[in-house]
Amino acid sequence: MNDTATEKKQFKMLDKARYVHHADVLFDSNVIRANDELAEKRLLALADLLVEKPDRGYIWFALTSLYEMLAPNDAAKRIDVLKRFQNLYTRFGDRVRFFGAGPFASVIAEWADEGPMYARADAIDDAVNASIAAGDLVGVLKEARDEWEVEKARLWKSHADDVARYRAIYESNPAFREDFKRSVERLGTINALEQCDDIARHLIVGLAKRLETDLEVAKANPAVYPCTWTYSLLVRLADYAATLTKAEWKANFAQYGRLLKSDPNDYLDAYIAATGGACGMVITNDEGLIEKLNFLHDIQPPLVRLQGFTVYDTLIAYNPPNGDKRDRSKPIL
Repeated sequence: MNDTATEKKQFKMLDKARYVHHADVLFDSNVIRANDELAEKRLLALADLLVEKPDRGYIWFALTSLYEMLAPNDAAKRIDVLKRFQNLYTRFGDRVRFFGAGPFASVIAEWADEGPMYARADAIDDAVNASIAAGDLVGVLKEARDEWEVEKARLWKSHADDVARYRAIYESNPAFREDFKRSVERLGTINALEQCDDIARHLIVGLAKRLETDLEVAKANPAVYPCTWTYSLLVRLADYAATLTKAEWKANFAQYGRLLKSDPNDYLDAYIAATGGACGMVITNDEGLIEKLNFLHDIQPPLVRLQGFTVYDTLIAYNPPNGDKRDRSKPIL
């Protein structure tokens, strides 16, 4: 994905020429915009661009993203979003994949030396059609969404407890504040893995049931375990951001921008991004997530495989990963 000097661009988040060496694409749930026809036109134009060539890799969606799209309390809104989502994923035909359900399924599969657990579109189409016909979520789609809401609440409660502890120590302990500052200064280096190895240990030992020594294996080969490190690094960034009060961030850490600016969805973003951590790019309209992923990717060696792009930036800047040049004769919306 890159810019050309001869074209005038108005990029939202594309800060430089970026190259995606792994063609699989993960779509975030926030690309579906109800009541925004221009956004939908751009999204579908991007979908058409990605299907122009059939050898560009798979198009992935996380089932947890689907459940997030179906969070509105109003049934009519849920069904409207579901219809828009179906209109998107069916465009990709046999190339579309849905990451398997279950907490940290991609991380566990990564450590089992297996490919990602996934479902094809035809495996969920009946459930989607049943809910659309009923006018609200029914059957397995409702059950899975409800289970995710419980898991999400558990994750948020766990992280909230951690953040409350960190913030209390930060406010009361000058030595901790100095250590915190030094840790932040080392974020842009391979040292960042050391700062989140407690999170990685929980994933590797606690969930994947591997040996304690495998943590050192993961540190030595972060590129082999992209789901593990995508989650661990994003969660630690979220922890750092949530530890700071707004006043403290403005006074002492504003130069880090959105890297340390807290958002309630930071932990959820980490979970969903890690699901597709083995992909090469994520299409999302979450600018904070894009900044964080690209920061972690640009560390040498890269600590995550994912690079983030908005729908619009991808639409106007994308070149296929095999070196071909896309057809730029089509107008950009």
